[in-house]
Amino acid sequence: MKRILTAKDRRATTRVLAGIPVKVRVKDLPDNIPTSFSGETADLSSRGASLLLKSSLPVSSRISLTLDLAFPFPRLDTDAKVLWNYFLPRDKKFNCGVQFLSLKKEYKRILEEFTKAKNSLGEAVPERRRIERRKAERRTAVIPDYVSNRRRVRNRRSFDRRQALVIRFFRKLTKSLLQSILLFKKKDIES
Repeated sequence: MKRILTAKDRRATTRVLAGIPVKVRVKDLPDNIPTSFSGETADLSSRGASLLLKSSLPVSSRISLTLDLAFPFPRLDTDAKVLWNYFLPRDKKFNCGVQFLSLKKEYKRILEEFTKAKNSLGEAVPERRRIERRKAERRTAVIPDYVSNRRRVRNRRSFDRRQALVIRFFRKLTKSLLQSILLFKKKDIES
């Protein structure tokens, strides 16, 4: 099958797989969401992280994070903004994407060193799969190579409309033909 559009990875920095313990503190939330809880990172970069949490966080909320990196690296405290959040039914956890805000230069350098070290060990998050994306008008242009030119259908909706018109035409035609045949037979019987 021919491919039309492919999506390319839009990530600006390298992300690495890292199960780092993280403490999350949230301000100004409803009573049903705890203001402080812990979780772990699914992946991490110098600009943000993907967190695995037991509680959901509202999108666009501001949070404070404390990341406990491995031994040679210090503990990092930073603010972040929640960009997306969804539930993982298999793990019974929430996956939450955050972007670091007001990250100190020293912390950014530490995170870059950490991601380089993990990347050299082969623990980088693979580039997103190239996804075949089709728009509605383009969907009809994707035709298997083995189909002959005569059998191509450019627009499925117009094909369905044409088919319905043909069926209606033949129904009317057969109805009028049957009526005329009955009329002639009736005349033959009378004479």
